[in-house]
Amino acid sequence: MIRETMIGAALAVTLSGAALANDWRQQFKSITFGISSGENQQEGNLRWTPLGPYMQKCMGIEKVTMRITNDYSGIIEAMVQGDVQLAWLGPAQYAVAHDLLKGDVEPVAVDVSREGDLGYKWIVVVKADSPYKTLEDLKGKSLGWPTPTSASGYVLPMHYFRQKGYVNEKNEAVHFGRLVQTGSHDNGLVSVVRGTIDATTNWYYSPQSGAHTRAAGAGTIKLDDIRIIHESVAVPNAPFTTRKSYPEAMKKKMSECLINLRFADPATWDVVGKNIFGAFALVSDEAYKDFIELRALEKRQRR
Repeated sequence: MIRETMIGAALAVTLSGAALANDWRQQFKSITFGISSGENQQEGNLRWTPLGPYMQKCMGIEKVTMRITNDYSGIIEAMVQGDVQLAWLGPAQYAVAHDLLKGDVEPVAVDVSREGDLGYKWIVVVKADSPYKTLEDLKGKSLGWPTPTSASGYVLPMHYFRQKGYVNEKNEAVHFGRLVQTGSHDNGLVSVVRGTIDATTNWYYSPQSGAHTRAAGAGTIKLDDIRIIHESVAVPNAPFTTRKSYPEAMKKKMSECLINLRFADPATWDVVGKNIFGAFALVSDEAYKDFIELRALEKRQRR
């Protein structure tokens, strides 16, 4: 009788634990997954839209709505308002979200390059047949940048340019002739190739993989049309980010689904990873500590 009672109690605890673990699905029957793609809208939609049905099935919820845009700020604001529950953000955007949400953010996965790189570099790109060889050669020339919250396109380059005296404390051109917002990483590359601007900031994992190969794979540019004249040290890749305060079981499921995507649904992975990703992997908040500190420093300097 005692043994039966103990078995019954143990079973009740197990079932209760399972019920609690699944309870988050009652609160989050549907979620919105925000993507700050950096690609032209059509290419971004083609790449990321198939991820919605996969995540919906994998997480076991009623619906996952994909919100795909180049508006980094809009995705962050939607996270703050609770309208986006999972988002792919650059490291600088992660720091902004960390600030606005007072630390209530947590990375559940990170992109990995086809070569296995967990970090990328910001770069400066010029047209292949231009005479420019170094940043010094861009004196008086036009430089493009995508959006003000892009780590690779704006935050990190401007921090470096301020140190070099290429821009002032307000990020206004000193060395360069003018600074031009292009709207996206792809648009910057296209503008360089067309001769609209002399150079642009961008990013890559390596010369063999990055925004340039992604754009070339989509037919937006040809690799022979561009040349890289500057690259930074490596910085951590873009994290898939959710709220730290969300249920642990939900966050764990998000990680599991993203990391297992290439094995669980190879057809969807072929679309999502095409010309750029090799895998998704685990990452911690610690990887973005420098960006969080840089965000705090810039806020103090603006006061």
